[in-house]
Amino acid sequence: MVSFAGGQTRARPGLGLVGLPMILRSVAARGHHVVLLLGGGPSPGSEHCVVPDVASALARKEGKGTFGIITVPAWSFWAFSPQILWRFNSLIRSADFISLHSLYCFPILAGHLLAHFHGRPYGLWPHGVLAPFQRTVSARKKKIYDRLFSRRILDDASVLFYSAVGEHTETKELHLRPPYVIVPHGFQAEAFATLPPRGRFRSRFLAGHTGPVILFLARVNPKKGLDLLAKAMARVVSRRKDALLAIVGPADPRSFESRVRGWIRESGVESQTVLTGVVDAPTRLEAFADADVFVLPSHAENFGFSIFEAMASRLPVVVSETVNYAGEIRNGEAGLTVPLDPERIADGILQLLDDPALRNRMGDNGVKLAKSYSWDINGDRVEQTVTSILCNRPLPAELRL
Repeated sequence: MVSFAGGQTRARPGLGLVGLPMILRSVAARGHHVVLLLGGGPSPGSEHCVVPDVASALARKEGKGTFGIITVPAWSFWAFSPQILWRFNSLIRSADFISLHSLYCFPILAGHLLAHFHGRPYGLWPHGVLAPFQRTVSARKKKIYDRLFSRRILDDASVLFYSAVGEHTETKELHLRPPYVIVPHGFQAEAFATLPPRGRFRSRFLAGHTGPVILFLARVNPKKGLDLLAKAMARVVSRRKDALLAIVGPADPRSFESRVRGWIRESGVESQTVLTGVVDAPTRLEAFADADVFVLPSHAENFGFSIFEAMASRLPVVVSETVNYAGEIRNGEAGLTVPLDPERIADGILQLLDDPALRNRMGDNGVKLAKSYSWDINGDRVEQTVTSILCNRPLPAELRL
């Protein structure tokens, strides 16, 4: 299997598709040969999988199979990487199946063209880009691109992979032709079982702050609801003057940080808010160790890895009802789910800050929920889907639930 995705570029400094390497590794571990072609750099934590060429990718062991990432220089927010079109023709010709990850970037267009040219079936993972809110971002550009390319890329797919039922539901009005399956992302909760000693993150970024810390850890992106969070924080500090908000993550796009700082100023919480920018994996663990509540009031999340990371770290969460796993979080009593309303977001944060017993109980429940998602299940479902397509069999009915 050969996969295509846009990686990190100077214009796209965000964390990227953080779960993508694990999705493909879980497939490879079952005995398959998988190569990921990235227009740009790899997401943090997957650098060790990067290899120089196809031969090295097919030789790098991953479980019972092989997996390697090949990066191609890319430019602009579109991850323009024309080398993909001519460097990997023989690889695509010998591939059994192609997978495309996301939609609005050059590597996806290149993957579609190469799959079409060589007559290879492909599946597409939208990774949340078809959510209603995401369709409003750069809507005019997307409308033109949809007419030229995107609709053809979607309709020619052999299958669409959604990570949650809600992600599929959000696309019904688009009347997409291909069949679909639901393949939840996996998660390695064990990586968050042992956290660093409390205090390191506070010492480095928060001047040793000793009061409550509310943590936002994700891309600083328009869909994440940071305008609502700034207003919610004003309500929080009116009751808890010792509370502090830590916004951790890269601005994506870079220019968006100035808008966030503007919302913080307008809400009067500059002195209670710290923006750290991008941090490495060990520092993420330190942030989880030092926080009291995790909050993500996002307009759309198809999985939300940072939410699961927080839960695996025994951190209670406050998330918007619009994230696809809000129902599971609510039913598992791992956190509070709230409308996209500043007052309700603030009320959720304050409820947890005021009740240590509730925080502890939801933290324990969050660990249980995070552990229930496995990369083994993810790899099995992808394998079943691809095998059905290659053997001209109907897709397993249980994968549509």
